[in-house]
Amino acid sequence: MGVLVGTVETAALPALLAATGPDAKGSEFYGPRGRSNLGGAPARRDLWPPPRGMDDARRLWEVSEGLVGVRFPA
Repeated sequence: MGVLVGTVETAALPALLAATGPDAKGSEFYGPRGRSNLGGAPARRDLWPPPRGMDDARRLWEVSEGLVGVRFPA
C-alpha cells in the first residue's frame, strides 16, 4: 500500500499536525487530503454530517457495535 491509502509510517501525521501545527485548533478535524480522504498529506478536513434524528443515531450505534464486535450498554 502507500499511494492510495498511505502507509503505517504516515498514519500518525494528521494527529501530529493537530497536536503541533501552529494554526491547528482543538475544534477541528485533521486527516489525509487525498481523494476520498484516503491518502496524501494531512490537512484540515470537514467532518461528515451528523446523524439526523434518533433513528439514524441508533442505526449508527448498532453498526458500530457490529463492526467492532462489542456490545456497549445504551
